[in-house]
Amino acid sequence: MSVNSSSSPDYKKGVKNLIETAPQMKKLPPEFVLKLPRNPLSACNVEIPVIDLSGLVNGSPVECRASTVQAISSACALWGFFRIVNHGIEARLIEKMLEEVEAFFSLSTEEKMRYASEDVMSPIRYGTSLNSSSKHALHWRDYLRHYGHPFQNSFHLWPNNPTKYRNVAKKYLTEIWQLAMRIIGAISEGLGLDQSYIENSLGEGSQILAANYYPPCPEPDKTLGLAPHSDHGALTILMQNGVNGLQVKHNDTWIPAPHVPGTFVVNLGDFLEILSNGKYKSVEHRAVVNAQKTRISLAVGHGPQQSTVIGPASPLINEGEEVQYRPIAYKDYIRLQQSSTIRGKTALHALMTKT
Repeated sequence: MSVNSSSSPDYKKGVKNLIETAPQMKKLPPEFVLKLPRNPLSACNVEIPVIDLSGLVNGSPVECRASTVQAISSACALWGFFRIVNHGIEARLIEKMLEEVEAFFSLSTEEKMRYASEDVMSPIRYGTSLNSSSKHALHWRDYLRHYGHPFQNSFHLWPNNPTKYRNVAKKYLTEIWQLAMRIIGAISEGLGLDQSYIENSLGEGSQILAANYYPPCPEPDKTLGLAPHSDHGALTILMQNGVNGLQVKHNDTWIPAPHVPGTFVVNLGDFLEILSNGKYKSVEHRAVVNAQKTRISLAVGHGPQQSTVIGPASPLINEGEEVQYRPIAYKDYIRLQQSSTIRGKTALHALMTKT
């Protein structure tokens, strides 16, 4: 059945609420029908690089660390995306985090709407579709977003229902932050900088969890869970619940990044493209949906503290080389990127000194 009736549905309550109020829905509401990009889907067996992080563990032989740094550097230069194994995060903690996120989205609509906000800079936000409150074609996604590290700024705002959510999320985000800093140290070395250069450039740092919920869709070929976009931070670490949906844009072709148990997918954000003066690129990615299963993904972004003015790292600007990006306060860049209804890399392109 169609949801069109004399009483229009309140899409702001989320896609899950929509299908619960119209359980026999066979057609996608027209507000969700998108003009999908023409970029083809890869028909070959191309896969994003897989990197073993055991070489970054303290005490590893120097040659093992050097090999891992080189692998990360190559993946950053050629892909901007890679999968990691031997990352050190226990499987049970990953499972518990997914359980708590699923429990949150299983709460009543009224309970979830306690965290609804139109402010893209809100420290905690429940919403649906794109992050922007501006008018746009809708996407088949509900989300919970909140800040993580440094925890003193936001922990008290996190959901207290489910009752275990706060403690599980804090432990998970603490370990993910530490993992991100290990990878960022290797990226810094790969750029020829001191190992601590990029981490120091973050100041106190910032961390954002985006928990995404993609219910089964009646016509998945007509919409997306999330439009093509790049992330605004330095590094995003993503896990999924076993249901595929992530696709990465590589050489103008969409490459599926299927779920692999025990691994995370890592991607570079706009901050690292800016800091490296374009030597490394943030990469567009998107989420497709399916008609059978709910997909849950947890993307944790890591960037500088919001007051930081971001720009290319001076040690990477060779004599006579042009600075590719204008400086901007990171909080202003987040607002610019999150407020746009035009995804892709439009926010980053707006900072380029040459267009």
